[in-house]
Order: sequence, then C-alpha cells, then structure tokens
Amino acid sequence: MDYRDILVERHSLERGGTVGRIVINRPDQLNALRMTITDRELIHALDGFEADDDVRAVILTGAGARAFSTGWDLSLIEDTSIPALETLIRANTDLFLKIWHLRQPAIAAVNGHAVGTGAAIAMAADLTIVSETARLAEPEIRHGALSPFLILPFLTHAKAAHEFYYTGDALDAAAMVRLGLANAAVAPEALAEEAMRTAARLALVPPWGLQMKKRSLRAAYDAMGFTAAIRQHALADALVIGGDFPEQRALLEILEKEGMRAFLQARDGPFKETAPSGSSSKTQ
Repeated sequence: MDYRDILVERHSLERGGTVGRIVINRPDQLNALRMTITDRELIHALDGFEADDDVRAVILTGAGARAFSTGWDLSLIEDTSIPALETLIRANTDLFLKIWHLRQPAIAAVNGHAVGTGAAIAMAADLTIVSETARLAEPEIRHGALSPFLILPFLTHAKAAHEFYYTGDALDAAAMVRLGLANAAVAPEALAEEAMRTAARLALVPPWGLQMKKRSLRAAYDAMGFTAAIRQHALADALVIGGDFPEQRALLEILEKEGMRAFLQARDGPFKETAPSGSSSKTQ
C-alpha cells in the first residue's frame, strides 16, 4: 500500500528481532485521522507487522510535538444516514480491536494531545508512555456523540471513568499515570527513546510466551464482558450521533458556518468556566 497519512518503519535490535513503528503523519492537522483512509492504512500496517515473526513489538506515535492524534478530522465528515454511520463506527471499532488483539505487544508513545479516536488508540495499546505535555481527552459527549472505545472501565476505577466520560474533561500526564492509564511520563525529548527502550525490553522475552500471555490477558478481559460492551457501545454511538438533537445541531451549525475555532469555543467554553478551582491533575 502507498501510505499517505502514516509512516511505517522497522528498527533492528542489537539482541535480534525488530520493532515496528507507525507514525501518524498529519502534523499540520494535529494528526487528525481521515475516516476510511487513515484507519485503513493503520490496519494494513498492523497486519503487516503481525504477519512478520521477526517483529517483537509495535510502537504507535504521532508526528511533531503537539499531538499524538486529535481524532477524526471533523472538517471531512459529512451528513450520513444512521445505517451508513453505524458501518463507519464499526470500522472505527475494528481499528481499536486490531491494536487490542495484535499478536505482539503494542506501545503507544503519546507525544501531545490524544483526543477522541486518538485517545482510544492510546488506550488500546498494551503499554502507554506519555510525554509530560500529553493530554488525554474524549470530549465527544459535549457535542452529542459518545466516546469511541469504552475501555476505561477495564483499565481504571469507576469514579474516574465516569467523570472522564460524562464531562469530556482532559487528563494531564500526571493524572494518566496516577489512574493507571499510562505506564510512565517522560520529558518530551525522551519519549521516542523511552518507547524504543521499552520495546527492546519486551523483545528480550521469548516471543511465543509473551504472545500467549497477551492472549490470556485478552481472554480475561473478555470474561469480564469486554467485547460485548465495546460492540454495544458502538451501536449506541451510532444512534446518538444520528439522533440530530437540538444541542448537537446547534454546535454543528457553528462548525459549518464559523469554523473549528468557534466550534471548540462554543463546545468547551462553558466547561472551562465551570471547572473546579485548584485542580492540578486535570485540564479542560
């Protein structure tokens, strides 16, 4: 495949094996994904790494210093019927499940804002290492949509998951580590090296044993209802997005007529005004 939105690399390790690395490469658009283009490129690249027995781990990151990925490029999304919308959302879910079930461990190196689908990609990885400038957010609830990948109930405690999903508030790097959503936070300039160091450590483990351990862990999550919850949530998301509620319609009209800056101000402004004072663990 001739990739347009991603870079695909293979890095050889001193002790043998390679690390696959995928870079979402739309820095001028804050690495926003183009629906049916970027997601398919990501799945194709992951399929290639999964089929290669020499690849011991896969790193996912974004180009530039500002964003890992800010989710779907809203400027490219048009009016869609609910049946077509459900098809798109299911394809979106397939991307997250591809990372989740990848044969090799996946490492997300979060180099800035991870929003919506970007947040879901970061959370679907086995390990997540974040820059100290990283921010994790799923603000879709504010404009009449649901989070794309209902994974937090399986990763952190209920009250934190509820607040994150209900308000759309962002988590900073320290909060991500504190809540168990990231393994480590490092200086921005150290992120790429730390991700590769982590991948090299995983490569020291006999690959078949490591892959079977991952399979067992995924089976444990499924025993807790993971796949059923994800599939049901994808359907709910399609129904909510296609509901054409007045609040949703008003915000989308602002996006269409006044642009992204006005849309974000209208959507997020009230939440900034009502943010709890003195909180250092979160940003809006």
